Amino acid sequence: MNRALPLAVALSLVTACAADSDKSTDSGASVADGTPALSPVEVQSIEKGERVVFRALGLDDGQAYRATLVAAGNVGFVDGEPRFVDMDGNGAADAGNSTASATITSVNGELYDGAKTVPGGDDDPAAPSGIWPIDGAIDIEVTGVGTGGSVLVVYENGGASTFLEIDASGAPLERFDIGGRVEVLADGMPDVTPVYDQAVEVGGATTYTIGDLDDGQAYRITLVVADNISWSGDAAVFVDADASGTADAGASEEIGLITMVQGEAITAAKTFPAGDDDPMAPSGVFPKEGRISIEVMGVGAGAIVPVAYANGGASTFLEVDMDGLAVEPHGLGGMMWVE
Repeated sequence: MNRALPLAVALSLVTACAADSDKSTDSGASVADGTPALSPVEVQSIEKGERVVFRALGLDDGQAYRATLVAAGNVGFVDGEPRFVDMDGNGAADAGNSTASATITSVNGELYDGAKTVPGGDDDPAAPSGIWPIDGAIDIEVTGVGTGGSVLVVYENGGASTFLEIDASGAPLERFDIGGRVEVLADGMPDVTPVYDQAVEVGGATTYTIGDLDDGQAYRITLVVADNISWSGDAAVFVDADASGTADAGASEEIGLITMVQGEAITAAKTFPAGDDDPMAPSGVFPKEGRISIEVMGVGAGAIVPVAYANGGASTFLEVDMDGLAVEPHGLGGMMWVE
């Protein structure tokens, strides 16, 4: 059963996923045979932190089942029937990086701390500890954690593997069903990583990644002197000494400079694009697949914080209210200490 998905089929799945990305199937199984009938089958568009509850019906209370979130790009359709990718040729469907967008947070009322699959991957197929239905049903809660799509698959837990076994075409060999794709929407609020402090020497550099972005929105990145930021609960409070309605970056250029954006070298700057950018027609950084990467180089002793924010409004600088709280979508990375 260790057969990889043929390249021609894999390529056709990419096309099928693009053409039929909103499709889901209902197994059409009778209530009596134990085959999952999973609902809802429509695409579920949610934001981070929001939840969707799926219900699998028609199950055999004496059969162990398993639930796995599969990255949406790893599921295609041939004549309306799901086909799964098996790039490592182990005869089982590849779940992919599904937990980047959503996780399983409860099954039949039992809470989980963000799982890709229940039971875990180390479950013994000869004596499965899988999910046991209650009156022929299983309820599964899925929570959005990041931008992207995933598909919930419920299948009987047994056979040669606890993972969903598939044939050479990517078709499952076990009783299964899939729910509607869970699409976690970008909220436009920059998520800058790493969030922990970085220590570099003069001439050293740190790479920051900014995610959860809207590809149609221009963004700006500014290095702010750490002393110009304080905290009120989880909210960053920025200094606005001149009462201009914008955050004061301070002399951050004496501590660090942005030297690369999206993998390309730029003229070293404390902010990108420059401060004379037109907010009505911003030339800001546009994300690629919801992400922006920057490299920051240390130039002198001190501490700075990279701040990413939507480039628009009345100013290209980060706009703040009278309490120093930002009024535009923004995110902060970890402090960069230059020694």
